[in-house]
Amino acid sequence: PLHNICINESASLEMLSAVLNAWTEAAREKDNNGMTPLHLICWNRSGKDNDGCANKSESLRIIQTIAYEWLKAKENRTSHSVTSLISKMEQEDEVIRDDIKQLLHHLSFLFGESNQSNPSHRDIMTDFINTNWWNGVWLVINRHPSIAKTMEMQTTMMAEFLPTAGKCLSLATMTEVIKNEPDLLEGV
Repeated sequence: PLHNICINESASLEMLSAVLNAWTEAAREKDNNGMTPLHLICWNRSGKDNDGCANKSESLRIIQTIAYEWLKAKENRTSHSVTSLISKMEQEDEVIRDDIKQLLHHLSFLFGESNQSNPSHRDIMTDFINTNWWNGVWLVINRHPSIAKTMEMQTTMMAEFLPTAGKCLSLATMTEVIKNEPDLLEGV
């Protein structure tokens, strides 16, 4: 059912969320052509004016939602896996919308090797914040826990941040986040 939603130009975030809430693994399933729902939705939403979608922003949120579920499979959390999405689209001479291409490039850099031409992890996180993709922010923090220190949150704000982080991050990442904030443990 998720593959069908992803090829439907008028599919909404609510439709997609209903299927994912019932079956999150559907985002990682491949069809007979080896395509995941993420492949299909990127093709379907890229290079279009998004007349079938409420707006460009909702279209990006749909892709972000599927990408987050797709990335839960360990084999998808590599630069190669993410880059292959872009490569397949370019091989088919598809025009990739700039915001979708930027999202995929950020994910590729996040799970790849660092080099001088890559955006910083802070820039990636800032972009995810600017597009309101909070699961993407957690991906960055989970991958690079020391980045939480660069957020320069006051201790009182950190007290609100940590309970949410505890629900989204692994125990090892939480340990790193807290270790990088010694003020939190002062007097304990």
